[in-house]
Amino acid sequence: MTTARVSDTKAGASRTADVKPHRWALAPWARAYRRLARPIIVTRHVRRFCRPLTIDGAEHLERLQNSALIIANHASHFDTPVVLSLLPNHIYDRTAIVAAADRMYRERIKGMWHSLRYNAFPIARGGGSEALSYSQWLLQNGWSLLIFPEGRRTRTGNLLPFHPGPAILALSQRVPVLPIYIDGTAQVLPPGTKYARPAAVRVRVGEPLGFEEGTGVAEAKQTMEDAMALLAGRSIPQPPGGTVELALAQERAPAGVR
Repeated sequence: MTTARVSDTKAGASRTADVKPHRWALAPWARAYRRLARPIIVTRHVRRFCRPLTIDGAEHLERLQNSALIIANHASHFDTPVVLSLLPNHIYDRTAIVAAADRMYRERIKGMWHSLRYNAFPIARGGGSEALSYSQWLLQNGWSLLIFPEGRRTRTGNLLPFHPGPAILALSQRVPVLPIYIDGTAQVLPPGTKYARPAAVRVRVGEPLGFEEGTGVAEAKQTMEDAMALLAGRSIPQPPGGTVELALAQERAPAGVR
């Protein structure tokens, strides 16, 4: 029995790893569908369950241009429609969403629906540089990406360590990174539940982050984590005064949050 379950698990992992992005989701007809359906499948859906929805820093969204990397913390599957509801039309129309292949694309029809409804595409966890190739292509061709750097939903409300993929994308494609912190969606649609319920949701949008030439992946990832922690209202531990580590930490701190 154990052998069979292990075999089934490996087969399932293999199937999801082989799932390719549905490029038809970028076609004009698919984009037109999402544009026309947005008031129903995004806006009305969010208004129905996010009561009230409070947004801080909305001006940073209005100034954003494609291509950009939009990063958000992840506590619920409801995070995706909340972020999409905030985006200006010129960003929404050209935004794709990075989705875990083993979670959102296990079933073919549901995977196709995610691609049509949200312009999501699958990415294999731990897939290395190959898993980032489609993301890089999108950024190179004027698309923005919504990605959850934690890689999975938190079960405690605490921020999880970021994966390096978003930092690699930001550095390799030289695009700005817009951090968004969402609080309350875990009460709207908690992990492990199927049905949403109304709850208060607060969103804080930070200033776009940019990285200078020569910035390393580890440093960029830490800057993203620090920016998200500050939006969450959490202090960042500082190295002892007078150390090289403290000077580096102050240099990477987002503008206006030291």
